[in-house]
Amino acid sequence: MILVELYPWEYEWVLHVGARRFIENWGKADARHYDKKRMEDDRTAQAAACAGELAVAKLTNQYWGGHVWPGNRHEEFKGMADVGHNIEVRRVRTSSNAAVRRKQLGQGLILFVVRPVAPEFRTVEILGWIDHDEAWEKGEPSGYDSEGTRVISEEYLNSPMVYAEVYTDEGEERVPV
Repeated sequence: MILVELYPWEYEWVLHVGARRFIENWGKADARHYDKKRMEDDRTAQAAACAGELAVAKLTNQYWGGHVWPGNRHEEFKGMADVGHNIEVRRVRTSSNAAVRRKQLGQGLILFVVRPVAPEFRTVEILGWIDHDEAWEKGEPSGYDSEGTRVISEEYLNSPMVYAEVYTDEGEERVPV
């Protein structure tokens, strides 16, 4: 696990993007498998998710666009990675078991698991990473969407620093975290 601290301007930006995502979801129905009793409010969840995405971008020295789009354009952008061109970020809140989606299989994705530190989300714990398809194979069916979602335990994740060693060219300048 690695801690990534956000600078004040980064923190401001993740809150802005989180608010925009929250606004774009106004009036949108939750997925059938969502359990409102286990969830936090969407405004908080969106801000935390954005903090996690930006922290992974800093760690990996890859682009985070802070993308937001209207719900009626979801089909157009649904294949866009959270970070860079192939990194998906899953935020965990109450455990270290992260969701792995069947619909994202075969896309060459890397899954990073993060835990933004509540209540402010200015610090993000990056728990590790794993190839998305490998995570699906090692994961267990979820209790809420057993056909479409599996959960992967933290024990299967690679160290965040191993990602830097495997995927960063030697001598490439990296952003300090």
